[in-house]
Amino acid sequence: MRRTKNKQTKASVMSEKKAVIFQQAILDWYGKNRRGYIWRGQSDPYKIFVSEIMLQQTNADRVSPVYQRFIQQYPGIRELAQAGLPDLMTIIKPIGLGYRAHRLKRTAEKLVAEYDGDLPAREEALLALPGIGQYIANAILCFAFDKKVAMVDVNVLRLYHRVFGITSEKARPRDDRKLWKFAQGMLPVSRIKEYNQALIDFSAQICTTRKPKCDECTASSMCYFCCEGS
Repeated sequence: MRRTKNKQTKASVMSEKKAVIFQQAILDWYGKNRRGYIWRGQSDPYKIFVSEIMLQQTNADRVSPVYQRFIQQYPGIRELAQAGLPDLMTIIKPIGLGYRAHRLKRTAEKLVAEYDGDLPAREEALLALPGIGQYIANAILCFAFDKKVAMVDVNVLRLYHRVFGITSEKARPRDDRKLWKFAQGMLPVSRIKEYNQALIDFSAQICTTRKPKCDECTASSMCYFCCEGS
C-alpha cells in the first residue's frame, strides 16, 4: 500500500509539473502572438456577450467588422431589446447563422424585463438566458467579472487531447463534465483571462485540426500527438 501511494504521489507531482510548464509555454507564446480583436480587453458584459454569440461557429476575422457595426448601432442592452428583428438580421447577414439575431434580441428583452438591463454575474442566471450555454456563460464570468472559470470548446479540447491525452466517450465531448473539470484544474494561479485567450488563439493558429504546426509549438516536447507522430 505504501508503494502504491508513493507512485500516485510521484505521478501527481509529475502531472502538476507538466501542467505548470504547459501553462507557462502557452502564456509565453500568447505574449508574442496575441490577436488584437476589438472585443479583447473588454470588461463590459454586454460587449462580451455580443462578441461570443457572433463568434459561435464563425471565424473571428469575419466577425470583427460585423461586431463593430453592431455595437455602434446598438451600444447597450436596452437599444438591442428595442431593435427591429429585420434590422438585426441585416447586420448579422455577412456572417450567416441568422438565428443569432433572434437569440440576441430575446436575451436583451429578458435582461431588461428581469435584470434591469444588466447581465447577471451568476452562472445559473446566465445559463437560464436564451442562447447562453456553458462556454458563453464562462466567457462572461471570466472576462467581465474576473471569475476563475475555464472555457472549453472543440478547439481547446483538441489541444488538451493532444498534449495530455484527455478523451471523452460522449457524442458531444464539449458537454462532458469530466473534461470541464479537467480544464478547470488546468487554470493557472493567476492571469486567468490571458490564459483562456491564449488557449483560443493557440488552438486556432498552431494546434489546428488539419496540418497542425508542430514545429512552431511551444508545447511539442510534452505532446502525445507530436511524440506519436499521429
